[in-house]
Amino acid sequence: MPVDAAELLRRITRSAGIDAIYGKRCAPLSVTAVPDALASTFAQAHERVHGARAAVHRGNGIFEFPGAATQGPRVMQVGRADDLMGVLPDLASGRAVELHLLFDLSEPVDDVVPVPVPGLDPWVEPDDDVVQALRGADSVSVLVGPDVVRAGAVPGLAALAARANLGVLNTWGAKGVFHWRSRHHLATVGLQEEDFALSGLGQADLIIASGLDPLESPEVRWRLAPAFVVPPAVLAALAEQGPVTVGDIAIPPLRVRLAAVTQRGWLVEQAPLPPTRVTMHYGECVAAGALVAADAGRAGFWVARTLGTTRLGGAIVPSAPIPGFAAACVAVSQLRRPDRPALAVVDATETEATAAVVDAARSLGLHIPVESWDPLGERLNAGAHRTRLWRMLGGRSTAPPGVQSVATDDGQWAEMTEAAGPIVAWT
Repeated sequence: MPVDAAELLRRITRSAGIDAIYGKRCAPLSVTAVPDALASTFAQAHERVHGARAAVHRGNGIFEFPGAATQGPRVMQVGRADDLMGVLPDLASGRAVELHLLFDLSEPVDDVVPVPVPGLDPWVEPDDDVVQALRGADSVSVLVGPDVVRAGAVPGLAALAARANLGVLNTWGAKGVFHWRSRHHLATVGLQEEDFALSGLGQADLIIASGLDPLESPEVRWRLAPAFVVPPAVLAALAEQGPVTVGDIAIPPLRVRLAAVTQRGWLVEQAPLPPTRVTMHYGECVAAGALVAADAGRAGFWVARTLGTTRLGGAIVPSAPIPGFAAACVAVSQLRRPDRPALAVVDATETEATAAVVDAARSLGLHIPVESWDPLGERLNAGAHRTRLWRMLGGRSTAPPGVQSVATDDGQWAEMTEAAGPIVAWT
């Protein structure tokens, strides 16, 4: 019994690991309808929030599938419905693909059920030279980025850190790989010019790096000692072959300097609040199960730098500026988990892009809580700010309407710059 081409396309995309499609409606496919200008933003937010790829439908049979591409996506044209199965290997390869379908999706095709394409092997044996270097080094630094999270390799990282008694530095795309109170959590790095030097990488005998995003950790900045870059899937196997060590984990100067600035701000009750008092309140929301997503920029810097993470995936800040990204993260979270509290944090300069996403979300029946950091915003003391946050996250019936603003004390900028140098994230 034949099926229509749309059903076969649905099966193919699922087999390739595509979890959702955003953009123009495409009956009978299931597409979350958002304006064309925002479709890519929603797809990127979906991948970050849900850890799965999402596609974009531009209309007229044109689909975009995200992936790694240094020279742009591969453009594929399919002229006949019967040839549709041929796109599966490319869609599943992980590279970016732009697919042009030159036939009607209502056309009948053979009832084929594609076999799901296997993902990357989650267990990869380390090279002997990596094992020997780890066993022979007196001082080892571990640096990890967002691909460790995407690959599901956080348990392997935890095993390696525990067995070899190692501290771990994470870039902001990997916030939450350890609880901020864990002895293995040293600092979130990559945001300021002196982060990598102050984190002790230059004094290490060996650096083990994994899952890095070059936008968060350019190699020229972090490779300050002999280093091995290993795939995330190596971490668990490396834990079983590495040394068993005990003792104290050295705390780098960066951790001490950041903690001093951050914790001074925690003590302030009066308005305008210092940024770290505001992010302390965000951290309380995350600890209670909420998602806090921030755009790249001033507010995003403070979230990435100072929000104390208590669980993986609770705080999201992009590695590159994406207008409207924070609000889109809240929207895609609500689509799948409507009862999960979620908050978008933006700079006042980004309110126009945020408003476009909020409007698109409203058309889907969603209401997006947004807090805007604005020098001319509301001057709230600590109690008033905390109460308002919980009202915003408490549900449609109690949340204040529209974007809520907050003014923060700019004095902490100078303190943080003195602690770790100029901000280099997103530059």
